[in-house]
Amino acid sequence: MDWQVKPIAHICASSGKELHVGDTVVCIVYKPLGGNVERVDVLKEHVSTYVPNGLLLGRWTREVKERGEEEQAHRAQLLASREEFFLSLYDDAQDPSGDKAVLKHILAMLLERKRIVKASGPAKDGVIPYQHAATKLIYDVPAMDLQPNHIQQVNSALELLVG
Repeated sequence: MDWQVKPIAHICASSGKELHVGDTVVCIVYKPLGGNVERVDVLKEHVSTYVPNGLLLGRWTREVKERGEEEQAHRAQLLASREEFFLSLYDDAQDPSGDKAVLKHILAMLLERKRIVKASGPAKDGVIPYQHAATKLIYDVPAMDLQPNHIQQVNSALELLVG
C-alpha cells in the first residue's frame, strides 16, 4: 500500500496568515471528542500557542514548496513524514479510543518495509519491540491482528494523512 501526504493548506490554522514558499509548518493530527480525526497546518512559530480541540494523535514538520514542486517534494518528504508521525505517537500515552495503537501498528509495518524500524524481538505481553534505526531507541508497538474494523477506526486519520 503506498500513501501520499495531502498537500499543505494555504492558511495557518493558528494565526490565519497565508502560508508562503519556504515557510516551515507543523502538520497536526487530532481527534475532537466524539468527532472525526482532523489535520491542520500551523506555522512553526505559532505551534507553541496552538491547542488542538481534541486529543493530539501526532505531528510532523515540513516546508512549504511551490505548488508545482509539491509533487516532487511529497515523494522526498513522504517517508520522513511517516517516520516523524510514528515517533510523535509516543509523545503522549493517552489513547482512550485506541486510535494511536492502530496507527502505531500500521506505521510500524510501513516503516519496517523501508528499514526505518526493525522488530527487535517477538511479541510479548501484547507489544512488539521495534528498534528505530537512526536513534537505536526501542518503541513498543501494540501487537494486533489487524481487522477491517481497525482500518475503519483510523480511516479518517489515514485519509487526512495520506490522501
